[in-house]
Amino acid sequence: MKAMLDKYRDYFDIDPEYLAQINEAEIESHPDLWKSFYPHETFVKLVKDTISVISRKQKLSIWVEGAYGTGKSHAVLTLKKLLDASDEDTKAYFNKYKDQLNTDLYNKFQQIKSGSQKILTVHRYGSSNIHGDDDLVFAIQQSIVAALRSAGFEDQGEGALKGSAVSWLSDPINKDYFNALIREKYTDLFDGDDVDAIIEKLNTYDAEAMEQPSKGEAIQVLISKIMKVAGEQHFSALTMSTTSLVNWIKTVIEKNNLKAIVFIWDEFTDYFRNNMRAMTGFQEIADFSGDKPFYLIIVTHNVTHIFPESDKDWKRTMGRFVQPICNIELPENMAFRLMGNAMEKNSDPVVQEDWQETRDELYDRTHDSRQLVKQKVNITDKELKNILPIHPYAALLLKHISSAFDSNQRSMFDFIKNDRGDDIKGFQWFINNCGPYDANPLLTIDMLWDFFYEKGKEYLAPDIRAILDCYVFAANKNLDTERQRVLKTVLLLQAISQRAGDSVDLFIPNERNLNNAFEGSDLENDEPVRIADSMVPDILFKKPMPGGKTQYSALINAGSAVEIDKQKEEQRRKSTSQLLQEADMQSAISLSGALSLRYMVKCAAYSDFKITINQLRNQEDSLGNKIMAVATFAKDDAEGAAIGKAIKEAISDGSYHIVFIDASITPLGSDLLEQYVDAMANSIVNLKQDRGLAAQYESNAKEALKKWRGKISNGEFIVYTQDKPEGERTATFDQLYEYLSAIDRKRYSEGLETHGSVNDTMWQSTSLPAGVEYGTKEITQYQYRSGNDQTKLENYIGKEAWKVPEYWKTAPYLPISKIKIEVDKLIQDAFAAGDRISIAQIYDFLQDKNGKYGFMPCNLTAFVVGFLLKEYTDGTYNYSDGLNNDVLNVTKLKEMVSEIIKHQVNPIPRYKDKYIVTTTAEEKAFNEASSQIFEISINLCSSVENTRERIRQKMKEMSFPIWVLKYVLNDAELKTGKDKVEELIDDFSGIANNNNFGAAKTDSDIAMAIGKLCMDNPGVSDDLAVLVTKDKCSDGMKAYLSKYESGELLCLAKEVGDSGQYINRLKKKFDADAANWVWNTDTANQKIDEVILEYRIIVASNKILPKNISFDATIREWTDKCSLIRVSYLYAKNYWEDLSDLVEMLYNVKKSGTLLDSQRQKFLEQITSSGDAFIRFYNNQTELFRKACSYIVGRFSEEEARDIFKLLPSNLFTAEKSDYQSAVQTAVDKYVSEQSATKLKELWFEKTQTDTPRQWSKTYRTPILCMVADKDVPAARAAFSTLNKRQPDAASIDKAIEFLERADFFDRLGSQKERDNAFRDSVVKSYSVMLEDLDEVRAHLLKVMAVEPYDWFGLPEVDKKLKEMSEFKYNATGCDRALEKIDNMDIADVKQYLKRLIKDNMIVGMEIIKGK
Repeated sequence: MKAMLDKYRDYFDIDPEYLAQINEAEIESHPDLWKSFYPHETFVKLVKDTISVISRKQKLSIWVEGAYGTGKSHAVLTLKKLLDASDEDTKAYFNKYKDQLNTDLYNKFQQIKSGSQKILTVHRYGSSNIHGDDDLVFAIQQSIVAALRSAGFEDQGEGALKGSAVSWLSDPINKDYFNALIREKYTDLFDGDDVDAIIEKLNTYDAEAMEQPSKGEAIQVLISKIMKVAGEQHFSALTMSTTSLVNWIKTVIEKNNLKAIVFIWDEFTDYFRNNMRAMTGFQEIADFSGDKPFYLIIVTHNVTHIFPESDKDWKRTMGRFVQPICNIELPENMAFRLMGNAMEKNSDPVVQEDWQETRDELYDRTHDSRQLVKQKVNITDKELKNILPIHPYAALLLKHISSAFDSNQRSMFDFIKNDRGDDIKGFQWFINNCGPYDANPLLTIDMLWDFFYEKGKEYLAPDIRAILDCYVFAANKNLDTERQRVLKTVLLLQAISQRAGDSVDLFIPNERNLNNAFEGSDLENDEPVRIADSMVPDILFKKPMPGGKTQYSALINAGSAVEIDKQKEEQRRKSTSQLLQEADMQSAISLSGALSLRYMVKCAAYSDFKITINQLRNQEDSLGNKIMAVATFAKDDAEGAAIGKAIKEAISDGSYHIVFIDASITPLGSDLLEQYVDAMANSIVNLKQDRGLAAQYESNAKEALKKWRGKISNGEFIVYTQDKPEGERTATFDQLYEYLSAIDRKRYSEGLETHGSVNDTMWQSTSLPAGVEYGTKEITQYQYRSGNDQTKLENYIGKEAWKVPEYWKTAPYLPISKIKIEVDKLIQDAFAAGDRISIAQIYDFLQDKNGKYGFMPCNLTAFVVGFLLKEYTDGTYNYSDGLNNDVLNVTKLKEMVSEIIKHQVNPIPRYKDKYIVTTTAEEKAFNEASSQIFEISINLCSSVENTRERIRQKMKEMSFPIWVLKYVLNDAELKTGKDKVEELIDDFSGIANNNNFGAAKTDSDIAMAIGKLCMDNPGVSDDLAVLVTKDKCSDGMKAYLSKYESGELLCLAKEVGDSGQYINRLKKKFDADAANWVWNTDTANQKIDEVILEYRIIVASNKILPKNISFDATIREWTDKCSLIRVSYLYAKNYWEDLSDLVEMLYNVKKSGTLLDSQRQKFLEQITSSGDAFIRFYNNQTELFRKACSYIVGRFSEEEARDIFKLLPSNLFTAEKSDYQSAVQTAVDKYVSEQSATKLKELWFEKTQTDTPRQWSKTYRTPILCMVADKDVPAARAAFSTLNKRQPDAASIDKAIEFLERADFFDRLGSQKERDNAFRDSVVKSYSVMLEDLDEVRAHLLKVMAVEPYDWFGLPEVDKKLKEMSEFKYNATGCDRALEKIDNMDIADVKQYLKRLIKDNMIVGMEIIKGK
């Protein structure tokens, strides 16, 4: 009985030793891996080629090529092991596979291994870190030395580069020289290591690499750095050219009596990508096979497409290798065997027996597909059974699938071995989640979709991706599961068939293959074809094939071929500059750290090269200490050559101070360009029909440009400068960065970036104020703190300077000390010339483009400047911005330094210089005296400017200028002479406003004079301090007023009776302007005269108006008076006669609410001369009103005009003419309307004894409109509406009166009978048959209706309520009455009645028709 196990995992597992692909780790961990390698046809060719070259029949090297997953790494490993193996192991391998490896081949192979000379095999894996000949030379040498050591040869190539380097660096003289170079120029390159540390690392890394070759990259990188220094400093002891390497290899062969060195270099693809423009060294090494038995066996993915067909160097390179090159392919039958071998059966015999039976059942499910695959692959039934539950078609597709990928991300082996579950949905996921009793027990092609597309689409070749992406475009068609499965299958078949050039019949997505692909699944009997046909033509179309056949194809190119070709031409015409923008190429060369600030990098192609460099040349002065750089790019080799020539011409011109970074040696290339062109053309053509498809094509186009950007980032550059006009090659971006750093160091030899390392955040400008503060306080925290000793700011400054007083004296050799000494000299020179230096002058010195520092706007600069200037924040120096002054403390320094740095990045509008200021004895005395006299804290009196501002604020509190104190000195007790106190008062008046001294003295001059006066007369500040109070200043002003104009103001104030308020009025005059301290005697007298004039106006006004004691109250009284004038000044302008001038002034006062200073004297004259006339007008305004408005009110009597005038509102005096005329007309209309309205109301009441139609309707519970004849209803409704309104318009009133005077319904209003008849006819209508009691109806409506009886007329809601009431009555008694009546009728009468009824009543007719 079968066990009925649920999942395939119960029957078998994946062999843990099954290798998804051979890589370096697998090679090192499985030493006998080679013995299981099946020697297929392409491997046999490799063995034959190896025999041919080692026997010197072909003096060439060998190139092994193959797609991912074809087993090429396994093949070359097996070759190496066979060359190294004992005779016994070699024979055992050949015997194991004697059908493939015949005896003749074995004999030839043994022959090349025979004799006293040995073959040294070298195996190296990976070439991504090889950038240039130096790296290539060291890698080959290191690998050969490791192989010699491993094989036990005595001579292990002592001349090897690492050994040479250690030996040379260990020499004391060389060590001192190299250490000095590191300190001066290469600190960052070696991360602060000295020579001893470098030697220790060389030995450590070398030992690790010998033990485990995969760890060889560390020593490779370190040697590259040493060789870089050797090259730049021109000492040959540490360099080795390819020629030297070739000679060294020749020596190794001879000294060790080697028959040959076979150097197998697996995964060599990246070498060509990295060095495609500079392969001279590689060619020389490959050439060496012609002279000596040194043979390269390089292993690559297909790289031929990355070289243009016209590339002569490439052709020359290919000539150094056996042709045709050895293309390793995994035979299809081998692929099936490997798949079967991966499945490790459950060891339980019961389970095994169950699996045998289950597998046979699965096998029987397929027939046609099985036969076709067997014929194609040439395998047995047993081998085909071994791959179950993988469907035969799916297995065949798996073998070819890796060819669709541009990288090694997906292969048949990866699908079988990978166990990342839902993340990847490979074979392991399938056997965990599926079993033989599922609806579809087979792994069909559609089940490969997630692994190879959903989870691997970014690695797909563009042409394959374009096909598979069609599934995404169909996703919005709401496909059911079966359609999704069939569509996935069609697309995978189409994609792989296209990749195979439609050469594999079983991959063509025709009807036969589609049905066979699902044979044995839950979709059988032509169901897949029917499903596919249902997707034609929306998603798929049937593509015609030769012989009248068709195949399914995705709608990839919805646009016409002609349109696409046209668009392709358009895209090919795009300039390289456009492509650079679309590729965001700027990001490929974006610099970080200090260089991102130091360099201004622009991208350019040949077409805009000249414009770009000219623009930069024109901007040079505005770029400050930035180094200008232009990175150049090319679409193809021809453009690259043109750019190279243009750069050299620009260099020779001499006027372009630009660093040229030529990346055109890594052009876009025809392959990527065509990918881009094809995708963009399809995107544009499909934009109108299918935006989703267009977006996907656009994404594919961007992907092509992204690959170019990646090539640039990983590629090489040539850097041209004035010093290196022929260009300097940098093989990697890191080398480019180091080279640009060297240019920076040469330009700014003592820049902050040249000594020591800091965190990258220090080159940002995110926290400038904090940086200044921390530098000044010598603390590190938050982003200014580092846990790494190498990047700590305290170490960057230097332990001999950090928290060390006067460090520049004890350690003058430190970089920070050198800067400090120069900055202090700059400041002291400025103090000697004046008393201050601006922070801008200090910063300009530090960031000067022609200087040696070249400080850049960043956090580190803020920190260092704070550290350099911290000694100036000890309280003995001041801060000034030209107006404000203060003690210079950390807070002020933080503000001024961070602001000047920000100002460099983004200029601040109206930026004001900030200064560090030193002080003198006189200034100190001035500050102290000011502090005492004006009661200002001495801390706030830190400078002339600051103290002056504080004095001004204090003077403002005094209300009057302090010079008035001179008028109370006679009564004061003074320690010093009156003349000295007067002089001091005058000086302080001057410091407040130096215009009091003319242009002769500056603020500083006056301050020094005050300081000297106080120093020479010790008690004078005490005397003035007693006097400077509010009360004393008021006393001084009163004393002055008693003498001014014979005391007129005092006399007027007394006449008005203001109880001494005149002094407060005068204070307001002084407060109203900028400040009292600006007033000298002349300007003060003007203010006093203004107050005298105001008091004269009060006196004159009090004779006309109610009495006031203040000017403001007087003016308010006048404006209040104007509010009660109901004649518009403008409307009556021609009628004012003698009052014209005064009324005009009053008009302006009323409009503005104030009396202007310039009008006050004239106003005084007018109220004095015309005051009585104004009062007469004011008391009788109607007379002027009738004159001015005669056209409007002329038809009315004097009494009527007076009544109309009373209807006018107030505040019309300032009204515009049109507004006033409108107001008068409104008053007239209102007057007339009120007369008509009264007449209308009286007429209605006389006729109805009610106030309104609404009241009548309510009284009689009957809408009054039903009492009116139908023809009169519209007119009646309008008239009643007018009567119901509180304030109807005149026209409506006239119409209402006219209607009522001719109305004929009034007589009927009083009759109960007439009211009932009208209510029955107009309201109850046909329902009156059932509703006979009208009062009952009225009562019901009052209860259920929300509106009053007046509104019941013609209201649908009333009909609705009456219908409900009728139905209720009918149901209660009406139905019985109707039946009784029918019973009493004879049959003939009933028939006649029915006939009449159905003519008018459709519902009754229909009931009769459908009745039986």
